[in-house]
Amino acid sequence: MTPSKGKEKPKKLIAFIEDQEASEAIKEGLKEINVENSEFFQGGVKEAIEFFSHNRSPEYLIIDISKSDLPISDLSRLSEVCEPGVNVLAIGVRDDIGLYRDLMKLGIMEYLIKPLFAEIISRALKSMIFGEEGDKASKVKLGKIITVQGARGGVGTSFLTTNLATILANERSRRVIVVDMDIHFGTVALYFNLKSNDGLNTALEDPERVDQLFLERLFIAVNERLNILTSEVPINETKNYSQDSIKQLLSYLSKLFHYVIVDIPHTFDEAAGFILQHSNIHILVTETSLAGLRDSGRIIRYLGEDQLNYRLILVLNKFIKEGEGKLSPEDFENTLKRKIDHLIPYEASINNELINAGKTILEVDTPLKRPIQELANNIQGIKDEEKATHSIWNLFKR
Repeated sequence: MTPSKGKEKPKKLIAFIEDQEASEAIKEGLKEINVENSEFFQGGVKEAIEFFSHNRSPEYLIIDISKSDLPISDLSRLSEVCEPGVNVLAIGVRDDIGLYRDLMKLGIMEYLIKPLFAEIISRALKSMIFGEEGDKASKVKLGKIITVQGARGGVGTSFLTTNLATILANERSRRVIVVDMDIHFGTVALYFNLKSNDGLNTALEDPERVDQLFLERLFIAVNERLNILTSEVPINETKNYSQDSIKQLLSYLSKLFHYVIVDIPHTFDEAAGFILQHSNIHILVTETSLAGLRDSGRIIRYLGEDQLNYRLILVLNKFIKEGEGKLSPEDFENTLKRKIDHLIPYEASINNELINAGKTILEVDTPLKRPIQELANNIQGIKDEEKATHSIWNLFKR
């Protein structure tokens, strides 16, 4: 199938159905609840994976698993190419309570067994599309919000952020957006050799205009899976964004992307604090100095203990084994009473080469690659040797 071009609005509902009889029953059910903007294709999970590898995901997806020998594995693969927030209705021929339970654990909204009847289809779709907002919100799986913050300036936060995002997008086939909250001196666009626009400021200053299509026009595309959202506000302008506008922005982004990575300036403000309180993972980046140790402790105390849907990852960046005035990892762990999760060595020549060329670590042979890949594994909740294939319909499973 031919990939969609441009920024057209995605279909509300797409169905991949193996047989004509089931397709007609679903179309009849859609008529009964007056759902428009839908599209039907013949096929099942295999065809859906091929299609969504090149096309936008719909808000609602009906997928036929009748010919799938390994439906859970196949749907997990499908989840890798779909966007978060997709509501999925599966249909099939196996009347198996074990399969039903596995599908529910995967995040599928409902599973219907053939032969299908318009009345049953309309009831299931009505519940999925027009159900109670609270009930819908509890079932829809959203992307993770990841904040990255330096304990001090110059510890390499933006370098780490951009390369982590590249690994998640290019190696792990996830949809990723990097939001650079430093609207005056942010460097995220520079790391990708791109020119910043006023997208972030526009989205936060005028939240009433923001919808999915409007928001996507503000993104700067690095590639088909990786986008950035930045601004370059004049340094004499002060901005005070409302918590509602930030909350709305994060809500939209978490429906469009598997990972929303927010680069937080080390100069703490109200907006940064609000985002931190609404993140799922916070990456605290520090370096081996006494000031880095002090400020790491202050931030950790502010953020508090890990919770069910929140955890902190401590990264010791730019690590040099021996250096005057430098503290050891053991000094950090003993003082903070918390282990260092990741240690990333300092390679000054590599860092400068990448920054000046607008390249990422995936484009060169560097020892920095492996430690950041391990950080990506940690974020995805997988062991080093596991393949990163977690379902986006079960994103918050750890």
